[in-house]
Amino acid sequence: MTLHLIQSGFLALLFFAALTALLSALLYPRVRNKLIRLPCQIRSKLLTLWLLSPTFIGLLLAFFGLLPSWMDSHELATEHCSSHANGIAHLCWFDPLVHLSDALWMTGIGVLASVILFNAYKGIHLLVKYRHFQTTLRLIGQPERQRDVFRIASDDLFVFSCGLLTPRAFISSRLIEQLSAKQLAVVLAHEQAHCSRRDVLRRLFLSLAAWFHFPGTRQHLLADLELAHEQICDAAAVQKVGDRFFVAATIVNIARKLNTPFPGQDMGVIAFNGSPIEIRIQQLLEPPKPLNRYTVTFAALFFTVFFSSVLALAMPLHHLL
Repeated sequence: MTLHLIQSGFLALLFFAALTALLSALLYPRVRNKLIRLPCQIRSKLLTLWLLSPTFIGLLLAFFGLLPSWMDSHELATEHCSSHANGIAHLCWFDPLVHLSDALWMTGIGVLASVILFNAYKGIHLLVKYRHFQTTLRLIGQPERQRDVFRIASDDLFVFSCGLLTPRAFISSRLIEQLSAKQLAVVLAHEQAHCSRRDVLRRLFLSLAAWFHFPGTRQHLLADLELAHEQICDAAAVQKVGDRFFVAATIVNIARKLNTPFPGQDMGVIAFNGSPIEIRIQQLLEPPKPLNRYTVTFAALFFTVFFSSVLALAMPLHHLL
């Protein structure tokens, strides 16, 4: 019976996650423009939940669908459905698939395991390469304790944050020479905010956790999340210098200087000029209004009703999705 429960749960997870991904692909283009106008802190949280939604909702619905079986309520689970005559409580809708031959299941599991192992190998290889890249940066960089940044002697213009568990900010000596003390404070406050939030690690985790999404939707969600992170760090820079107009001018000025991509941006590097500059400037000059308490209360009520409804649908989910 345990094997059938695992098979049913796995199929239910794939089905519900795929259904959520489909609804997300249809809904997100309709709400994206409204979402971008929200305050960046709230938008970051919403986008994080949206990226996790297929995996989370798939696990949630699969769990509640199999809950009667896990609670050993076989009489309650079998009395409504003749297909449970074998004494095994499972999701009826997946019953034909659950009872496919062992050869087909082993083939499917083998293909899935091969895909997982291949991607795990690529991930480990990338992490090793990334670790070597970060170690090299720290070796060639000169730590400046007072500014909490690594200065790299170079005639190129660049500034970025890099690192997973212990991220650090890096800046070229040439760029330091071209910035005023106040501009440098803006740049370092922005990059150090990325480091304190561990945005590189956060984006890596969410890009992996969002693999149920369709590629196009996943790409848009991650790009919008990156924009929200940049705006959060812009706000940290405003808090540091106390002048949002100066921060906006500094972003424009440095974006013009940093017009060439840094040759490591595919290795967990967050550059200062990331994301659309015009949107960042617009929200600095015209900050969005905070959400009123009625909107927050409605959202909390909606999620309460949603989870309560899922719990109430445990038995219907068990029998027929």
